[in-house]
Amino acid sequence: MTDLCKRDWLFLLLRHKPLDRIRLMKSLFLIWHRSGRKLKGFYEFTPYRYGPCSFELYRELEHLEQQHFVSQPPHGVVRWASYYLTPAGENEASRVASKADARTVQFVGSIAREVSSLGFHALLRKVYTEAPDFASRTVLSWEPKQ
Repeated sequence: MTDLCKRDWLFLLLRHKPLDRIRLMKSLFLIWHRSGRKLKGFYEFTPYRYGPCSFELYRELEHLEQQHFVSQPPHGVVRWASYYLTPAGENEASRVASKADARTVQFVGSIAREVSSLGFHALLRKVYTEAPDFASRTVLSWEPKQ
């Protein structure tokens, strides 16, 4: 995988699809997990109420909003509102994509499309099935398939 900084992964994801916080979190987790959990300088995840969580993502999204790289349209529940790249964000996403290898860009795009196509519970089931060690603190009832 290409050496990318944390925020670069967000630009690559949002370049493909606008995503809400939950889907961004689970997309980043799946990138890390499916890469053998060995990406240098990546987000760190801990099991939490809805599976893998990286609290640093929230701060990163705030920074990207403050720097006018992303925006969220008004929504009744802020955490459900998708993040969209602004024109400045689109320029930055293009720059990141040009420095990343094509395989990485394609891999991230496939995860963005997969995650965006799933409802909330289906997404969590997918993550819990792939990484049951991150379902240990979930507030949802979930049993691994035998």
